[in-house]
Amino acid sequence: MIKKIFILSFLLLYLSSCGYSPIYSSKNLNFSINNIEKDNNLLNNQFAEMIRGMVEENNPNKINIKISSNKDVQIKSKDAKGNPLIFELKITLKISIQGSTEGKVKIFTEDTSFNNSDDKFELSNYQKELEEILIRKLVEQTIVYLSSI
Repeated sequence: MIKKIFILSFLLLYLSSCGYSPIYSSKNLNFSINNIEKDNNLLNNQFAEMIRGMVEENNPNKINIKISSNKDVQIKSKDAKGNPLIFELKITLKISIQGSTEGKVKIFTEDTSFNNSDDKFELSNYQKELEEILIRKLVEQTIVYLSSI
C-alpha cells in the first residue's frame, strides 16, 4: 500500500513538472510581419492567415513579405484501363522579403501522394485535408526561415 502511494506521488510530481511550450511560439520570434503582399486566391489567403496567426504584432523588427503559391495535382499511376490510381499533390510557396537590400527569395515545396477513391466527394474532402497539412508544414518552414535571417 505504501509502495502504491509512493509511486503515485512520484508520478504525479514527475508529470506535473513537465512543462509544455509551443515550438513556434510568437514569444520566441525575433521578427514581426508588417505587411503581406499577395495575389487574391484561396491558397495565398490561407498562407497569409496562418502566418499572421503565428507571429507577434508588437515586435519592433518588422518585415514586409510577398507570397505567391501554386498547387499542382498530377496523376502518378493509372490502372490497365487508364483510370487514375494514385495522385500527387504538390504545393509550392515562394516568399520574397520586401525592402531588403539583397531581395531575398526563398521557395518551399511540399508534396504527398494519395490514392484515388470512387466517392468523389470523399476524395475532395481528403484532398482538402492534405492541403491543410501541407500548408501548415510550409508555414512552419517559413517561420523558421524568417527567424533565421
